[in-house]
Amino acid sequence: MIYWLWFLDVLGLKPVASKGFAKHAKPGHHPYVVYMAAKELIRSGRRPEAKELLEKALEKRPSLRCGRLLIHVYIKDQEYQSALDVATHLSRIEPENPWPYLLIGDIQYFFMEDTDGAFESFKHALDICKRLNKKNPLKVAYKRVCRILEEKGMEDELIDHLGEFIKLESSNFHDHEFHILVKGLIDRGRRDEARDILALGIKAYPKSMLLRQDWEDLGFGKQEDLPPVPVRGKLPPPDVQLIPVKTRLFVERDNPVQVMKQYVTQPEPGDIATLSSCVAGLMEGRIFMEGAVEPGFLAKTLSRFVDQKDVPFGGAAPMANPLSMQVLLEEIGTVRTLVAAAAGAVGKLLGKKGWFYVVGGQDAGQIDDVLGSLPPYDYYVIMGPEDPPGLAQAMARELGCEAAIVDANDLGVAWAVGYSQGVDPAWLEEVMSSNPAGNQEQQTPIVVVRRKTSGTRTHVGLRP
Repeated sequence: MIYWLWFLDVLGLKPVASKGFAKHAKPGHHPYVVYMAAKELIRSGRRPEAKELLEKALEKRPSLRCGRLLIHVYIKDQEYQSALDVATHLSRIEPENPWPYLLIGDIQYFFMEDTDGAFESFKHALDICKRLNKKNPLKVAYKRVCRILEEKGMEDELIDHLGEFIKLESSNFHDHEFHILVKGLIDRGRRDEARDILALGIKAYPKSMLLRQDWEDLGFGKQEDLPPVPVRGKLPPPDVQLIPVKTRLFVERDNPVQVMKQYVTQPEPGDIATLSSCVAGLMEGRIFMEGAVEPGFLAKTLSRFVDQKDVPFGGAAPMANPLSMQVLLEEIGTVRTLVAAAAGAVGKLLGKKGWFYVVGGQDAGQIDDVLGSLPPYDYYVIMGPEDPPGLAQAMARELGCEAAIVDANDLGVAWAVGYSQGVDPAWLEEVMSSNPAGNQEQQTPIVVVRRKTSGTRTHVGLRP
């Protein structure tokens, strides 16, 4: 029976296969079978059954994949010590794997507020990465260690670590890291080096007003002499106001409808409250941890055919990452993914873009790659919410205004993947094409789109 269900899964008959897995899976079955069964149990509201299946599977056939899903269940239930115990157990199974130690540190830091414990976990992960030359987790480990060094005020160690971190030219080395490193080099009397690094930062993040202000404040020149800030997408019409809403860090224990209700407290008639697609997805647990999901041969092969741009401090196309391709294979099935890949190849020959995503569907288009999100989810592939239209409609009912789930990027493209009944998606995509939420550490996943009229307030009611 299990093999028959697996065959249906490969064909892309996911609802049938998942329900079958949930009914027939045993703790000793292959981790993928247990994982898919537990996901279906969670989706259908049977979280205690999912927890029991995963706990028993961890004893009989431990895997990082099932362990991470069990941690998600514990975090949803706010059982953080249990989540930490699972991560610690996984680290003992693979003591030379840095990912479990990063996971341990993230649970300690982001959920248990144990900064000192997290610092030790992150440093241990960093040591493993350096010793074994593991580049991908190294980028994450540097990000975590530098963050805590900054919090602790350990300036010399911070500048030394940032000096090593920048050599990786990683897309998670943001303008904030450039800013700190430049100031530190200035303090050490290395002004010429600081100038070169700041120029590199402005080139990598041309929209960063922080770095442009540094250029002027440090006496390197005037801001107006720098290349102009690039404008991608269309500016909103004069009668439309885009209001980014600064929020706390949203994590997988949160509920997207409830956080929207918390932050958008005084909507006006005609408002459209939008939420970032990837942030909505991570709150639903649509996250796939690097190291937990192992890309197979097919994923590695297909990802090589995706255009990959080697841009310093810039990310490649999500589907160029074998992990993203593996996630898509598992979410829509092998057959549909292969058809999508064939369509993409034909489109490329004909000079047409996007055919892969047309066939691959909504799941393919909403995948966010690793390093594209804020910690603690910067080593996860994140998918959009499972039912964007339904989620947008639920948000609208709670808020008393229109709502939408939007996937936007810094290339001037926005996609309304789900929206309530009164929203014109084409108009909203044009208005949001400048990506007012940002793609880095702005922490403004909510944007209210408001038509300005005489007497319109210029703020949105917020609650911390």
